[in-house]
Amino acid sequence: MRSPFLRAICVLFLLAGSVQPAAAQLEGAFTLRSVDNDDRLSLNLVYDGHSSYGRTLARSALTDVLRTGDRITFTLRREPGTFTFDGRGSLDRAAGSYVFAPNQGFAADLAKLGFRGIEAKALFVFALDDLTVAKVRQMQEMVSNALDTEALVQLINHGAGVTYIQAMTDLGFRKLPSDDYRRARDHGVSESFVREMAGLGMKLSLHDLIRSRDHGVTPEYVRAMRSAGLQATPEDLVRARDHGVGAEFLRQMRDLGYDKLSLDEYVRLRDHGVSAEYVQTLRDLGYAKLTTNELVRLRDHGVTASYVRRVKDLLKEAPSVEELIQMRSQGAFGSR
Repeated sequence: MRSPFLRAICVLFLLAGSVQPAAAQLEGAFTLRSVDNDDRLSLNLVYDGHSSYGRTLARSALTDVLRTGDRITFTLRREPGTFTFDGRGSLDRAAGSYVFAPNQGFAADLAKLGFRGIEAKALFVFALDDLTVAKVRQMQEMVSNALDTEALVQLINHGAGVTYIQAMTDLGFRKLPSDDYRRARDHGVSESFVREMAGLGMKLSLHDLIRSRDHGVTPEYVRAMRSAGLQATPEDLVRARDHGVGAEFLRQMRDLGYDKLSLDEYVRLRDHGVSAEYVQTLRDLGYAKLTTNELVRLRDHGVTASYVRRVKDLLKEAPSVEELIQMRSQGAFGSR
């Protein structure tokens, strides 16, 4: 039979095993600013001395606001945890420190959905994004893969939370792997970008939307190029953008009479440094109807406007394109 002392020791061990460790609080600095004089606030949190997290939230999300002189305290309560702020200023402009108290009950609820190893830092990220258990369930239903804790944290950290995935789903990008949504968000494929491109008749795959965004083919660029007279495929627009063929270049060249060129010819002119200014200067010197091939060859051989002007002054006549190239190649009449 156990002694009373041994029985007491056993009870203590059992109690110790049933106690859940308290989640560590996180601390850092914050800044708060009003946004465009409306009811929105921009909140920026510095975590661990260097990581910065920014969010825009409704003024009404901040509660327990108390001002004493220039000191202000307030609270932001979310399902994953609570932020408590202490600083100087007002809700329009403030700075100071914060403490985040994680909600282990939220972590337990997510564990029931299959998420394991949720640490305080993950709860911090989830709380800042106002993640709820209902939103997590919604995200699980919208993606094609099984979400784990790491994938969920990455989605939230990269701005591809439930609002973004729902918007992309509504636009036709349904049941994609979570990495596809995260990658699209990372590359700036926003809901408005997709919608505007579709409105221009460019209903692209997610891969092509990412590629267009990466190469600077924006709705503004598409509209400008069409206004300048170029009706091109998405692939052509990417190529034009990559080679610096913009709407202004097209308009200038068209005004100079080069209005029936293919995109390949415009790209070739741009690649060889044939600008509208160069064409106009040669025209002023009497070379008004040069072909694109002649313009490229003149430019490639370093036949500048000043060189043409000097040769004409010395010879008292206008040499042909071939003569100019030959003289320039042989170093006749100087090097400029």
